[in-house]
Amino acid sequence: MQSQFNNSRTSPRKILTNPLTLPGRMWFSRLKRSTLGRDMMERRSYPRMGVSHFVLYFSDIYPRPRVASTLDLSLGGTRIKTSYGYGLITGERLEISIAIPPQAIKCRGKAIYVLGPEDGRMKAGIKFEELSAHDKLHLKQYLSHAIDQRV
Repeated sequence: MQSQFNNSRTSPRKILTNPLTLPGRMWFSRLKRSTLGRDMMERRSYPRMGVSHFVLYFSDIYPRPRVASTLDLSLGGTRIKTSYGYGLITGERLEISIAIPPQAIKCRGKAIYVLGPEDGRMKAGIKFEELSAHDKLHLKQYLSHAIDQRV
């Protein structure tokens, strides 16, 4: 498998056809980040699922509620887009509610990166730090169902 990663046209996402085969394990992918201008290794504990859900978040610095939507979601975090980027900085702690019917998942997280503005919106990667066992189970069941629907 190592030789497949050396081919710049083969993406690790294509090689890993079923992301549920690696739950909770570390897997590595080589990505080209145009914003950084260099190759870097990216490490994720959980596969991401491209889904859009309503998000309400409160930051420690700017405590008023902000609205966003998810771009992708995993058991370890989410990537959001929001027009309220000026109230969000890298490293900031957040309280997050993600609407995943029939309930909202509530957790605390940390902004790992904030990018933008692009088209008037900011994008941010959020790592979940505090997620209740009940909310984690609901999220796990939702993601498993969503992956089954796409396969």
